Amino acid sequence: MTLRGALVFATLSASIAGAQTPRAKSSAPHTLREYTVDFGHSIVEFSIGFAFSRVKGRFTSAKGTILYDDANPANSSVTMVIDAKSIDTGWPHRDEHLRTDDFFDVDKYPTIVFQSDRLAQTTEGWVANGQLTMHGVTRSVAIPFHFPRLPSRSPESGWMVLNADAALRLKRTDFAILGGSTHNAWFDKARAATMADSVDVSLEIEAYSPDAASQRSAGVDAVLQRIQANGVQSQIDRLTEAKRTRPAAAQAGLINGGDLVARGLIATGRIADALELSRALAELFPTETRAAAVYALALAISRDTAGAIREYARMKQIFRAPAPDPNERFPQDDETWYYLDQLARTTIEWRHPAEGMALARTVAELHPATARAHTTLGVLLAEMGDAKGAAAAYARALDVDPRETRALEWRRRL
Repeated sequence: MTLRGALVFATLSASIAGAQTPRAKSSAPHTLREYTVDFGHSIVEFSIGFAFSRVKGRFTSAKGTILYDDANPANSSVTMVIDAKSIDTGWPHRDEHLRTDDFFDVDKYPTIVFQSDRLAQTTEGWVANGQLTMHGVTRSVAIPFHFPRLPSRSPESGWMVLNADAALRLKRTDFAILGGSTHNAWFDKARAATMADSVDVSLEIEAYSPDAASQRSAGVDAVLQRIQANGVQSQIDRLTEAKRTRPAAAQAGLINGGDLVARGLIATGRIADALELSRALAELFPTETRAAAVYALALAISRDTAGAIREYARMKQIFRAPAPDPNERFPQDDETWYYLDQLARTTIEWRHPAEGMALARTVAELHPATARAHTTLGVLLAEMGDAKGAAAAYARALDVDPRETRALEWRRRL
């Protein structure tokens, strides 16, 4: 074994063995539900008086993470990072002017950041007190908001969904956004004098949480019941026959289904069955990273440390990074990475964070340019009480993407 191989073996061994020796935790991530703000279904708008009318606009690009405590909502927190360049008032010429150093100076100050310090309940709803940084100026603000409904499970995706509505009034001069005519001679002093100082801001936020329960569809539950009745070998036989008879185009569906059923077996404590099914999945699809990952996790949970390390090493051998499509206008997450990340994060709900930590470490190594992969590793390290290691993982995530709100938000919980 090479020196590097020995170091990898020792690191993964320590990660997996940690499950057998509980460690003190610096925080309790498992008491919080992480929500990702979905800006395809959220609105960040503003309105400001100008002359005898009002100019309305919105920001169309942002990221956000909410840590929501179901038992104690006051313990919740939020981090939002808005892309200042995405300002849209419906008139491109005005938007270009607003982006210059006459107003937002987006080249120098590319983001608008809000991080809550504390949440307090009021007679009318809630208030999020926190720090708002815009145009290089940080101010304490209080944002009144309310939950129009309790978090609930989407009948479409199965994810938990959280909604919040908020409104506040800001003074642009508090953030040194004064206006000017350097980049637009039309906006002279007379016209600038008609622009109000007060800006009304409204937010409609929708966020989602793809938790463990969302991975168990009605179809997965039906298979779990069939395995309970007929044994896991019956499902392995069905999977083997399907691989033999179905066209290559259908193979991805078999891998996805086999992976999710193995997860369902882990979730319901049927570890021996999960091990057998995931082993068969890895043998039937030896070049598939997802199959190797769920098998490695099942081995680790079964206390087969050497076997788990072997599969994690095999994951690195068979992994092939997806080639970016230069013609894709709106790039989506790599599907394989998404499912691997979800698997690692779900181990906290399954009470197997040490095994998840070893998986997350492998995924981060496979996806070094994906900030969220490093954040997930940090969350699992924090869950195991390794605050120093978690801080390093969050720092790595922010090196990759300074706007990674998951890392910004979880780092505050260390």
